[in-house]
Amino acid sequence: MTFIERRKHERHECELTVQVRLDGESDVLTATVADICLGGCYVSTISPPLAGTVVSLSFDGEGPSATIAGRTVTSMPGNGMGIEFTETMNPDNIAWLKSLIARLDGDNDRVVAAR
Repeated sequence: MTFIERRKHERHECELTVQVRLDGESDVLTATVADICLGGCYVSTISPPLAGTVVSLSFDGEGPSATIAGRTVTSMPGNGMGIEFTETMNPDNIAWLKSLIARLDGDNDRVVAAR
């Protein structure tokens, strides 16, 4: 069986802390982003919401931050969730993501926090 890659953007392995808020809920889940690209990310968490759940991801670090809307496209209990970024991102969020990815490309070690 041949695997067909459906992603439009190359993934970049990382280890970023993110605050995840499920649509309509006030509670925030702190989790770890395992990889990220311009189209989405994979968030490691033991109890991910069901696929199709609308989420808001807040990335805070020592410098610029970003809050990006998305929805879960995969949910694997005990493992994590794949999130597709869904909003038309504002120029600041696009610049933040591109800057983060450039830093990840320039560092062979895992990045601990977005700066």
